[in-house]
Amino acid sequence: MATVTGYGRPALAMMWFVLAEGRLWFHTACGDSPPSPFLRAAAEGQEVAVMIATFNPPDDVRQVRVSGPARLEDRDDARVRAIYGRYIDEWTPNWHQQAISAGYRLWSMLPERGMAVTYPGLADRPAFRWSEPWMSQ
Repeated sequence: MATVTGYGRPALAMMWFVLAEGRLWFHTACGDSPPSPFLRAAAEGQEVAVMIATFNPPDDVRQVRVSGPARLEDRDDARVRAIYGRYIDEWTPNWHQQAISAGYRLWSMLPERGMAVTYPGLADRPAFRWSEPWMSQ
């Protein structure tokens, strides 16, 4: 995940996500400190960029890069649980407490533009690219 800070500096983070309803959904903890640059971008409807990749050569090398506007979403504990469920093997009380904590924000991004490519056997393949006019058809 990438965006820029309020000072215009790059900000990068690895984040858990789920794809649902044509959007990528994220869960970010909030605290007493200034909000993360990702929550700021979502609150302001700014652009963010996401890269999803697998790298298990030679047979499984895939990459999807997308960018588009982010937005804050209403609290949805079931959606947060779906995000966590992609990454954890066993749902424990500690995970449950973190997922439903009062200090989280749910946010999403619409992948308006992007590219996807796979490299089976590490061979070059053409990239599939799209942009917002294609998404709105």
